[in-house]
Amino acid sequence: MIIKNFLKLLTLISFNYLVLLSSKFIDVDQLFNDLNFLNINGSFSYEILFLFVGFSIGSFTLLLIYFFQPFSEIYLLHYLKFSYYFLVNLLSLSTVYLTFRIYGYSRLSIIFYLFASSLFLLFIEKIQFKKYS
Repeated sequence: MIIKNFLKLLTLISFNYLVLLSSKFIDVDQLFNDLNFLNINGSFSYEILFLFVGFSIGSFTLLLIYFFQPFSEIYLLHYLKFSYYFLVNLLSLSTVYLTFRIYGYSRLSIIFYLFASSLFLLFIEKIQFKKYS
């Protein structure tokens, strides 16, 4: 279970990092300003901020999946699971981008991220990992 969750988180971070790198007009300067306002002074590079944003989106996505899982119906989990993962990814992505005030991302990259991450989460559920005792 830990390996599967780590793999999910790492993949979601990687997908989002690619979205941010492929966006030609990405603007994370407001996040720099907010960190400076909070007296978190560091020499943050864009790559570090991209990883931070990717980690935030990945962890928020996994949190939403676990939070909504008891409330989702069997129909949703078995027949519309891709739509469920797509909705969770869209919700977490838009929430983090709005909260961190990230602008200028590539819409095509976002669409690719939503489909790729939803497909990945759908297929990773089918993989069985060995339990080590």
